Amino acid sequence: MRAAAFAYHAPTSIDEALTVLSQHGDDARLLAGGQSLVPTMTARLARPTVLIDLNRIENAALPTISAGRLRVPPLMRHADFERLSANGPLSTILAELSGHIGHLPIRMRGTFCGALAHADPAAEWCLASVVLGAELLVRSMTRGVRNIEAADFFESMMDTTLADDEMIIEAQIPLLPAATRYGFSEICRRSGDYALASTLVVYQRDEDEMTKVRLGVGGVEATPRRIPEAEAMLERREPTRQLFREVADLVASAVDPVSDLAADADYRRELTRAAVSRALDRSFR
Repeated sequence: MRAAAFAYHAPTSIDEALTVLSQHGDDARLLAGGQSLVPTMTARLARPTVLIDLNRIENAALPTISAGRLRVPPLMRHADFERLSANGPLSTILAELSGHIGHLPIRMRGTFCGALAHADPAAEWCLASVVLGAELLVRSMTRGVRNIEAADFFESMMDTTLADDEMIIEAQIPLLPAATRYGFSEICRRSGDYALASTLVVYQRDEDEMTKVRLGVGGVEATPRRIPEAEAMLERREPTRQLFREVADLVASAVDPVSDLAADADYRRELTRAAVSRALDRSFR
């Protein structure tokens, strides 16, 4: 099949892109990497009458660091995180996660902000943004800029708080202290597939104890989320394998897994248990 007919715009600035978006609203779609949008258009699951290609906007792909945050622009590609110049644990975490995204052609084209806007619950960046406390700057030509915490951005499966005339103009991720430890685990059928369950855990070490624990799961429920009960169970505790297994059991009980063609709810619950256990084990290395 071919995509349905559409009008094509290639703005050279964010202002120009937002102007076109404000004129067409829900009839328009923004194109950055297109790794999710183009296949759905080809299958005619998405039929925008206006396509706004962001790739000619200058200076929209280079990240910056200021005020203790990594600032991710709208055209920063997945593969760019593999060679992120920022030193420290955050760059290490993001580089590892980027390697799990699809295959090389997808990583070369797809974008961080585009993945958040698409809001697939199994996407690595959606989970990372929630666990790492990212803040998203979204802008409308008529109503200006608003800041949204990643935890409040995802409403349901592939649905966000973005209005029809808004786009993500920047994602801000707080830098992490040098002593940060983390663990990530993703379970999928084949390398490059979407995760059936994934876990990211990040914490600080205070002598023999874990502090400031953040643990979240993705690909399990309709949206990625942190698990506060697990974080509380780990906080100010000495890491042990027995503790990690107990936390994995707690998370498996706390989630409400979705059922789909890839995995039913019971199976996904067991995968969640395994992903949490593996992520915690990997954090203690």
